[in-house]
Amino acid sequence: MAEADSRDGRRGWIPAPAEKLTDDLLVEILSRVPYKSLCRSKCVSTRWRRVISHPDQRRRLPRYHLGNDIVGYFYKSNTFTNVTGEGRPFVDPSLPFLPKCEFLNVVDSCNGLLLCRCWRLADPRRFDYLVVNPATEHWVILPDSGWSDKVQTARLGFDPTVSSSHFHVFEFVEDGAADVDGNVDRDDYDGHVKGVEIYSSVTGEWSHKDNGWNWEIRLRDESNSVFFDGVLHLITIEDVVAAVDVEGNTWRTIPMPQSLVEPFNGIGEGFIGLSQGSLYFVNSDHDKPYKVSVWVLEDYSSEQWIWKHIVSHLHLFQTKRLLFGHDYKVVSIHPERNIIFLVWPHSKMLMSYELDSREVHFICGIGGCEWVMYYLPYVPLYSESLADGH
Repeated sequence: MAEADSRDGRRGWIPAPAEKLTDDLLVEILSRVPYKSLCRSKCVSTRWRRVISHPDQRRRLPRYHLGNDIVGYFYKSNTFTNVTGEGRPFVDPSLPFLPKCEFLNVVDSCNGLLLCRCWRLADPRRFDYLVVNPATEHWVILPDSGWSDKVQTARLGFDPTVSSSHFHVFEFVEDGAADVDGNVDRDDYDGHVKGVEIYSSVTGEWSHKDNGWNWEIRLRDESNSVFFDGVLHLITIEDVVAAVDVEGNTWRTIPMPQSLVEPFNGIGEGFIGLSQGSLYFVNSDHDKPYKVSVWVLEDYSSEQWIWKHIVSHLHLFQTKRLLFGHDYKVVSIHPERNIIFLVWPHSKMLMSYELDSREVHFICGIGGCEWVMYYLPYVPLYSESLADGH
């Protein structure tokens, strides 16, 4: 009997009962558990994580239609809306487990982590950056980058498939960056990027790199970014997607679709997202201002966007004359399926559009107002502590 109970690989070992279940039986059981428990189940074993994350199985699991574990959106700095329709919100947007500060605002989200500015009680004109995991209430405060009195574009880079505890923060040094009151050093600034400060949780230090794009780039502060393969991608005013890697050694610009003829002049900033391993771009253009176009960069090295889909405002909203980025905004894209998610602030509604079936689904009401157009999707991450965190 002792031999049968041993776990050292000898013949006669009896595996745990759950390991005897086929994938289909395991999915059948997991489809009946609450969504939060499903998220935690990914940590049981590599097999369970594989089964839960597999595209063919996810259709049978809770909230398949909504996306890859998205439970809500942050907006207006520190407001959160639960979009699961299941119980109380997953997150208290005040993040009460954090140290006290004069004011807290959520700057960015990336794969379950949040980047926050915490304005200091002792010196309210300066702030600290915090990286926070709301699901586990773990957090880490970053050392001063040297720019703690200037509000500049900052983004978070985190890939849990590479490391569940390490991350990078990008703070772009911008010409004429304002202080907490909106004051700038001079009147002739234009906001172009002069360089970047990059924090690595591996070294626990910031490193500075001068602008390597070889021309003046201005970032759209309230546009989303995409981090994958160790590279941060951002939308710019210059109609290019600007990219920089975590070392600050590789700088790249990718022209937006047909940007040589300025198709998006005066239309809106567009949206970039990651789906099925490729970079996507969504926007309207001046040739078809009342339609939404979807493009995909199937070959990342080619810089050639492939036109994938187009849909009219009339089909989406039952009205025609709307402006992308002003009257409505794309807020996320499904990582595994051809679905985009939009917010229409006029009706305060989160909706989805399936490219293949052309079906529009109204998911739930969402807070905000007509001038709130920056929504950060939140995906809970149940994993080990952050590097050097609390």
